[in-house]
Amino acid sequence: MFFKALAFILRKPLFELLYPIYLLKFGKERDYIAERLKKANLQVKPKDVYKNLFFNGIDSLRYLQNKNISVKFENWNLVPEKPVVFVSIHLGAFEMLHRALAINEKINLMVSQFRNKKLDNFLNSTRKTPNINIVKDTRILKHVIRNKEILAVMADQSKYGAEYFEILGQSVPLFLKLPLTANKLGANIVLFRTFRQGDGHVIRVEKVYEPGSKIKSVEIAKIFENWILEFPEQWAWNFLYFPTE
Repeated sequence: MFFKALAFILRKPLFELLYPIYLLKFGKERDYIAERLKKANLQVKPKDVYKNLFFNGIDSLRYLQNKNISVKFENWNLVPEKPVVFVSIHLGAFEMLHRALAINEKINLMVSQFRNKKLDNFLNSTRKTPNINIVKDTRILKHVIRNKEILAVMADQSKYGAEYFEILGQSVPLFLKLPLTANKLGANIVLFRTFRQGDGHVIRVEKVYEPGSKIKSVEIAKIFENWILEFPEQWAWNFLYFPTE
């Protein structure tokens, strides 16, 4: 108990120590995020975004390692029968989402592949459990529907094959083709998210679309925008396609 409390206390000074060091190498990224925040007319500083990413990242890793993390589940009684495609974005301690789904169910987790093989292998090994099947091919969809399984995707994780939407006054790519196709083919769609609240986290089911729903992708984009407006400092802005030369 003492060491848990000590780790919680030390994470704040640790961030203050590491942040200036990080900026020495990635100052350009910080400037890009500052520009995006300004264009979105949000009263949030880049440091707030990095601090939340740091804190949420630590809690995510602890959760993935089955450490005791305070998590409140809301509206889970709304989760429909399989097949189901769960859709979210990189908000809050987002690495908790797939592990929460896999507590009592086997799921398929769609992930993007990192160019850095060591990082890619680390994330795959950290994420994977007997209940999680990591996939990187959209052809898994037919298998999920045929066998009435669960598929989890992050709609803002890839710009390839994505559709662009205006979110906070900026053009943001969202990969919604997969869940929308799944819905047409007979799968339920569940929009869910997580966010930090005080010292704990909330994982909440927000909306359910029954199979064959006439879903407009712009409606989902608007829902995501409202999530971000509620917790703008917890949206991982630096994941959103920082331009490289």
